[in-house]
Amino acid sequence: MSLSIRFLAAALLATGLLRPARAQQVPAAPAPAPTSTTTTAPPAAPTTVGAATTAAAATADTGAEELKPEFFGYVGVYYGYDFNNPASLTRPGFIYSESLHNQIALNLALLGARYTGKRVRGTFAIQTGTYPDANYAAEPGIFKNIYEAWAGVKVANNLWLDAGIFLSHIGLEGPNSRDNLTLTRSIMADNSPYYEAGAKLTYDKGKKWLFSFLTINGWQVIRDRNQNQAIGTQIQFRPSAKVLLNSSTFLGEGRNVPDSLGIRLRYFHDFYVTYDPSKKWKIAAAFDTGWQEKLDGRGGYDAWQGGSLIVRRRLWERAGLVGRAEFYHDPAGVLAPTRAGGLRTTGYSLGFDYLPVPRVILRAEVKEFVDKNQVYQKEKSFGRTNVAATLMIGFTL
Repeated sequence: MSLSIRFLAAALLATGLLRPARAQQVPAAPAPAPTSTTTTAPPAAPTTVGAATTAAAATADTGAEELKPEFFGYVGVYYGYDFNNPASLTRPGFIYSESLHNQIALNLALLGARYTGKRVRGTFAIQTGTYPDANYAAEPGIFKNIYEAWAGVKVANNLWLDAGIFLSHIGLEGPNSRDNLTLTRSIMADNSPYYEAGAKLTYDKGKKWLFSFLTINGWQVIRDRNQNQAIGTQIQFRPSAKVLLNSSTFLGEGRNVPDSLGIRLRYFHDFYVTYDPSKKWKIAAAFDTGWQEKLDGRGGYDAWQGGSLIVRRRLWERAGLVGRAEFYHDPAGVLAPTRAGGLRTTGYSLGFDYLPVPRVILRAEVKEFVDKNQVYQKEKSFGRTNVAATLMIGFTL
């Protein structure tokens, strides 16, 4: 991890995101995101006429403001126990987060910095843990340790162009357990992209609408192995402060394989809605559907669907209960292959969350999967059900 931290510091210095503070130290707690209010820069030390002219020009080029980067970090440690006691010591193959059995493990540790100015913004963060081990297994070398690495420029009013490695535009759930309603991910979340590499154009119309168009290397791909780019879209609408509607799409090559192995186009749509009826309740529902060509499109399409419903109830100021029901139907095994061909599973989970102090969250969850076939590995056989318990502690830097 020390090597990764040195790599982060060197990279930030090289890109100009990290600059020494001139008049004050960066506070220990992360600062809130900058608003449209202009930040007053600290007094500058006396300079020569030439240096002052250069500094003035540089300040003018960056929108007459000098903001410091905001540093952030997170550490999530978990213990998971699969009651099937699989000999592989891992959870089922379609699970990519909190994926180890009967071990105390680091799911995700990340450290980064973000810069948000009037016309320029960017984020760089590194990571380690079982989450990147599983999700970035196909990525070469140092890319496995990149959580985010992107930069953006404001090209017009409310319109931003960003490029690099960024979090996915698809899905209700993300890689960070602290930010999700439930401790573990749904099957549909673990089997859709968590990250992407490419460029995106985003039009953010205040609190109501957000539109994004993306061109990316593929389905959760940083280093592409073919010449087939993918495209994506995202639309978000907030009819009120309590409701959010999201629609995200993907169209492109679904497999990151050489062109010589053929093209199989993948069409995918993700929809979710969140509703906060009161301070005590939060409800979220999601539905995914996808199609992928068979053998260069000559044999029709394989299809899959997934859905989830999550309800959270705050018990008191620092504690809450959360329940989830989900299903995943992938009979051809496009994303979740099994010994029976594909997954036909329903799942249920119940969790408890507790925040002893502002920067720490403790979470516990019990989850059951039930499939139509015997797809879940046991110690010496396979079965139709899988029950697991997970404990997690998350610390926000």
